Amino acid sequence: MKYTKTTFVFTSEFGARLRQLRKRRNLSLRDLALLMDRHQPGSFNLLAKLERGDLKHPSINLLVDFLRACGAKVKDVADLLDVYLSQSPVLTQKGDAAVAELLKSLPKFEQRAMLRWEKATAEKREEKAAAQPEKKKPRVETDRQRVFRVIWSFIHANWNELFEQKLYETMRGLKNEVPRSERKYACNHARRFFGILTRYYKNEKRRQGALARVERRAKEDGFSEQTIAALLKAATDAHLELKQSGRLDWQPTEEEIIKQRGHAPKVEKAETRLEMDEIAPGVEYNKALAQVGMAALLAVDLRLDELKLDWYYVKRHYYAWIDRLIPIADEHGTDSQEWQAEVDATAPKMHDPALARETAAIVAKTFNQWKVKLPPKPAAG
Repeated sequence: MKYTKTTFVFTSEFGARLRQLRKRRNLSLRDLALLMDRHQPGSFNLLAKLERGDLKHPSINLLVDFLRACGAKVKDVADLLDVYLSQSPVLTQKGDAAVAELLKSLPKFEQRAMLRWEKATAEKREEKAAAQPEKKKPRVETDRQRVFRVIWSFIHANWNELFEQKLYETMRGLKNEVPRSERKYACNHARRFFGILTRYYKNEKRRQGALARVERRAKEDGFSEQTIAALLKAATDAHLELKQSGRLDWQPTEEEIIKQRGHAPKVEKAETRLEMDEIAPGVEYNKALAQVGMAALLAVDLRLDELKLDWYYVKRHYYAWIDRLIPIADEHGTDSQEWQAEVDATAPKMHDPALARETAAIVAKTFNQWKVKLPPKPAAG
C-alpha cells in the first residue's frame, strides 16, 4: 500500500505506551515475541523498533497481537487514537487550508466570518444529504470545489443583480394579476427558470425538458399561462443579456474579494423590492408625522420650562400624553369628539388640570400649523 504525508503515522508516544504495557507484565522483548508466537529471525528487532516509534506504519495484526500478549485492551491506547480520530478528514483539512489561503488577504474578523459561513454551508449540505437517504448522496467535495463555492457566491450575486432587476420589472407589470400572497412563489418559479438557463447541459433537449417541468409545476400552483410566459421571458432576457455582455464567464479577482471583505454583494429580491415600494409611502408619512410630534413636544417643553417643572414628576407624563394625542389628531382631527374625550379623560388625572388643557391646546395648535406639510396619507391595507 502506498503511504502519503497525510497517512496515520505511528509516533514514539504510541511506542512508549506499548513499552509501559509490556513492562506492566514484566515481560522482556524476547518473552513478548514468544507469547506472540513470532519465532522468525528479526522478530525481536521488529518489536524494539515498534516501541521506539521507528516503525511508522505497523500492521494492525502486529498491534493487536502485541496488546493481546501484554494482556492489554484497546481502551489502554484509545486516548492516543482519539487524538488522531478527533481531527477532521484529510480532504476536509485540505479544503479548510485552500479556503483559508484564498481569504488570507482579508482582515482577521472577516476571515473568521467567511470561514464560519463556508463551514456552515458544508455542514448544511451534509445534513441535507443525511436527511434524504433515499436520494443519491452528493459526492464528497474536494478542496477546489470548496474554494469555488466562495468564488461562486460572487458570480451568483453578479448574475442575480441583473436577473432580479428583470424579475422586479416583470412583477410590477403582473402586480394586478399575481396576488400579494403568491408573489414569492411566482418569483421562485422564475428563479428556477433562470437556474436551468444558466446551468450547463450537454443535451439541449434536457434543458427544454427541465423548463417544461417547471412550467407544469407553475400551472399546478394556479398561475396562468400569461404569467408563466412573462416569468420565463424575464429569465430568458436576463440570461441573454448576461451572455451577450460576457458576464456568464465573469469571475471575481482577489482585489474584488478583498474589497467586499469576503462577502458577496447582497442582492435584493424582486418580491422584497415590491414590498418596499408599497410600504415606502407609509414610512415617509410616519417620518413626517414624527416631526410634527417633535414640534409639538418642543412647544410644550418651552411652556413647562417657564414653569420650572420637574422632569421626573411632571414633564415625562406630559411627554407620554403628547405621544397619545398626535395619533388621535392625525386620525380624527383636533376638533373631533375623540380628541375632546381624550382631553376630558386625561386632564383631571394630571398634576394641574388647567395646565393639561393648555398643553392639549398647544399640541392642537402646533399640529394644525404643521399638518399642511404632511404628505398624502397612504391608503389603509
